[in-house]
Amino acid sequence: MNRSRSRARIAILFSIGSTAASALGCEPVRAEPAARPARTEAPARPEAPPAHVRLAAPVPGKAPPHSYSEEQIRRGGSLVKFGSCNDCHTPWAINEQVGAPMPEMSRMLSGHPEGGPDPRGELGPGDLAVIGPTFTSFRMPFGVVYTPNLTPDIDTGTGSWSEEMFLGIFRKAKHLGGDGRPVLPPMPWPMVASLPDEDLVAIFAYLRSIPPIRNASPVAQPPAPVLEHVAAVNDRMLKLFASH
Repeated sequence: MNRSRSRARIAILFSIGSTAASALGCEPVRAEPAARPARTEAPARPEAPPAHVRLAAPVPGKAPPHSYSEEQIRRGGSLVKFGSCNDCHTPWAINEQVGAPMPEMSRMLSGHPEGGPDPRGELGPGDLAVIGPTFTSFRMPFGVVYTPNLTPDIDTGTGSWSEEMFLGIFRKAKHLGGDGRPVLPPMPWPMVASLPDEDLVAIFAYLRSIPPIRNASPVAQPPAPVLEHVAAVNDRMLKLFASH
């Protein structure tokens, strides 16, 4: 089940990223099959984890009141975990116990850290994305995309959103569920859009229940032709889903 879901998610991201690259006139590059390397001994495990970004302590925010049930919140929490939302919306840092980077749960779902680093690498021929050190920023052929703050902070997170806005993100493939810019890759919105309304409401209920963190994530600024192209792709995908 998880393998099938992962393959579908990768296929969606590849498709959206490829079309966005085409909008900028980037020609696809076919990779030549790599020669099988000679067998070598496995390198010794390093004594300490590599240098990584050190995250500042989270700043508590202010959340609005809510009236969601415990059952809705539990259901939403399960869907958020199953959907791996923390992989992109929670910044990564070195976990000393594990000895490797992983989502820093003290900043759970707070998005790209305000003032945090962009990806340091550059895209090579045919690359779709370079991921930044906190796993919350993605350099794509049209610019850098950042994951937003999903905690219920009123000023910098989802605390000012309504249920209608949240559902509209996935029913319209539009930012904040309105009629503005399209949802950008690498957000796997088609996967979330496959859920029924009651599950999306449960996710929203869970997001209302978590600790609010004040963190103003940057906003991507893609060129207008890219926005037009991604909007057209999203519309075609919505029509495709409606026909099945």
